[in-house]
Amino acid sequence: MPWIKPVKQKEMKELNVQNNMPNPAPLFDRLLANDEKLYEAFLPLQKAIKETDFPDDLREAVITFVSMKNGCKYCTDSHSKLLEELMDQGDVLNWLNNYKESDMSEEWKAVLTYAERLIAKPVEVTKEDVERLKEHGYDDQKMAALNQIVAYTSYTNQLSMGLGL
Repeated sequence: MPWIKPVKQKEMKELNVQNNMPNPAPLFDRLLANDEKLYEAFLPLQKAIKETDFPDDLREAVITFVSMKNGCKYCTDSHSKLLEELMDQGDVLNWLNNYKESDMSEEWKAVLTYAERLIAKPVEVTKEDVERLKEHGYDDQKMAALNQIVAYTSYTNQLSMGLGL
């Protein structure tokens, strides 16, 4: 149970941001909607992350992995379920946690290595980390999107954990 009261579904429909928000609104969104202006500013970024050129399975793998590494149980649980629906992969959390020894593609391993380094100690991310991804076809746009997905996920993890999810 969250530490603050979520906005009721009925009240969510009355917000000025109703054209952009999911319906019905998830608990996470209902908590953020306690400050309507901040929630309104949050929604376009949330939408943009969902609409990146990343394949859905890779985007969800990154989000699940980052959430797991950050210790956000709420986000890990919800995104791992979605990832399982997108992939034919048993025990996705164990698979992601042991990605270096797993059977996943070298591209995915490079993506998760970059994500892990960025969330663990951003100051230690190097040009070589980016070059490794470029070897897998990552251009500037794709690198910027990956960076945004990792950073956005860490941000939403902090929001979730800070509100008791």
